[in-house]
Amino acid sequence: MEDQWILDHSSGAAPLAVRVLVDCASEINAEIRAKLELADRIGAALMTEDIWDDIQSNTPLSLSNEPVSVPIRTDPLYPTALHRYGFNASDSPWRSKLGGVQGRKINRLCEPGVDARLLKIQPGSAIPHHDHRGQELTLVLQGGFSDEKGVYHRGDVCAGEAGEPHTPVGLEGEPCICFAVSLGGYRFRNPLMSIAARILT
Repeated sequence: MEDQWILDHSSGAAPLAVRVLVDCASEINAEIRAKLELADRIGAALMTEDIWDDIQSNTPLSLSNEPVSVPIRTDPLYPTALHRYGFNASDSPWRSKLGGVQGRKINRLCEPGVDARLLKIQPGSAIPHHDHRGQELTLVLQGGFSDEKGVYHRGDVCAGEAGEPHTPVGLEGEPCICFAVSLGGYRFRNPLMSIAARILT
């Protein structure tokens, strides 16, 4: 995961779905957790300076008051950050769309131009060759997958740029479960595979 995503998380500049994905990644990836803690400390120091400037100038402070729900975590597969935003696996059944691939949309994290969902890829199955209209982040929660750029296991984040094609294939072993956030939507390269777009809608 690029450092810019972590900095955007700490500053609040990233969309909510991206912030939740970074929080999830920090729970299961020690390197990302260390970077996030450092970015938060730097941000806190800068905010302290801003607050002091506000006090000196008698400018009212503008603090975030984003409401969150904190239900009891019921499924150890899914990071606490997902449950904090109301995700409940029992309320979101998997939808089978194409051989070996299933999806769960996380509506609470979706907004115009931002799609958030869980994907399950069976071993040896693939999401058809596609690219993206915007950037995409994919966090592996279980198992793993490979694409043209590399191999990803639990805790790894695959970052894709707009227009960068790939074909994720589930690794052997247990099914691959991912948390994917797309900023701009998906484009399948093969016109005959247009039906496959339903996997991600």
